[in-house]
Formats: sequence, C-alpha cells, structure tokens
Amino acid sequence: MNNATVVIKYGGHAMDKPELCTAFATDLAQLSAQDMGFVVVHGGGPQISALLTRLNIESRFENGLRVTDEATMAAVEMVLCGQVNKAVVASFAAHGARAAGISGRDGNLLRAVVKNPALGLVGEVEAVDPALILCLLQGDFVPVVAPVANGPDGQALNINADTAAGALAGALAADYFILISDVPGVLDAEGRLITSLTRAEIEKLRAEGVITGGMIPKVESCLHALDAGCQRALILDGRSPSSLRRYLLDDAPLGTVVVN
Repeated sequence: MNNATVVIKYGGHAMDKPELCTAFATDLAQLSAQDMGFVVVHGGGPQISALLTRLNIESRFENGLRVTDEATMAAVEMVLCGQVNKAVVASFAAHGARAAGISGRDGNLLRAVVKNPALGLVGEVEAVDPALILCLLQGDFVPVVAPVANGPDGQALNINADTAAGALAGALAADYFILISDVPGVLDAEGRLITSLTRAEIEKLRAEGVITGGMIPKVESCLHALDAGCQRALILDGRSPSSLRRYLLDDAPLGTVVVN
C-alpha cells in the first residue's frame, strides 16, 4: 500500500454533508501520512445549478452531461475553479491535509475537444499532461482538480468530473481509481448491489436500461482508466463515514469494483 497513487472523484453527499466531509478530510490527512499519494477531482453540479437558477439560465442535461453554452460555461468555471475548488482545499487543510487547488487548464493538464456540438462547450479529454500533478505529489501535496479543460483554441471546456478523474487515473497509471458516489454502487434491475462488473456485463446492463443517466459516465470512466493503465477501479458507497479508509486499509466490500 505504501507509495500507492489513488485518484478520487469526490462529489455528491460526501462533499455536501458536513459530517461526511469532515470524515473524508480526516481520512485523507491520515492516509497521506502513510506514504500514499492522493489526487482529488471534485464535482460541483448542485452549486452550478444553484448559480444558474439565480442567473435565470436553464439547466439541461443529456445522458448525464450538462448542456453548456457560453453563459453556462462562464458560470461553470466560476463555480468549479473559484467557489468549490477553494472550499474543498480549505476543508482538507483544516483537517491536516496539504492540499493545492488547480484546474485542468493549469499546466495544460487536461486538453479536450468538443465531440458533440449538441452539448455545446462540453469537452472530451484527448490528452493529459500530468507534469504539474507529479510535481505536487512529489512535494507531498494533495492536488485538488477542478474539471475544466483547455480546448483547441484555448477556450474553457466543461468536463464531466467522473470522466476527468478517469482520464487522470489512466495518465498516472494509478493504483486505485475511486469514484465516491451517493448510491451503494451499481444496482441490478431489482435494486441489489452488484459487487463486481466486467466490460461485457456493463454493456449488457446499459442495453437493458439498468445503467442509465449519471451512472453511464461513471462506469465509462472506470473502463477508460483501466484501459489506460490504472490498476483498480471502484464505484464506492460514499454515504457512510470513512468508507474510503475502510476500503483502502481493510479491503471492506463497499461498492462496485469494475474489472477489465
């Protein structure tokens, strides 16, 4: 476990509920002290939606992705890179984790292109330059990454946080890629937890309409991370305190493991 690199997608209740937030930040500080390197990619969907509502801009989604015009993109960057990123860094620092907040635009970390014009300024990651992340890890910092990328002509592109985290996990050949979720993991048609999934099983469940909406980018990002060289991918139940520590140190069966 020593010197393991762990990329985490942090969002949902784990980020919004004070007691879960405190438990996560405390665990992160303790685990970082055990020679484990953590990279945290955060979401911010509810905060973005709240600002858009105040600005009278409609929120629309297709297959779990936010349709992003220029006005929406300005709000996304303001919320993710400003408000949410700095709040997460402050929360981690308050519990003893050395955190440094960046976005995917810093150091050309994430480069992306628009693949589906119907979604507007939503990017698909084409290249990752992990040099800045590696510098921060070597300095014993926890990089906290806002999922905004540079487009071909330098404009900001909105990246689904699950997707951004998976791309980083692959580029770093991380030992673990962990998506912290508001649900127990991937559920079957009867609502029971599926503890392990292969690519073929994921495709079957998508075709049957069992895996839908926001779970689609989660399972896809797990598969992409594994394809790119990440060792293990997990959709973790983040609704109970210290699920991250219990999984990493005790191998507790919390969530759905995705295997190649």
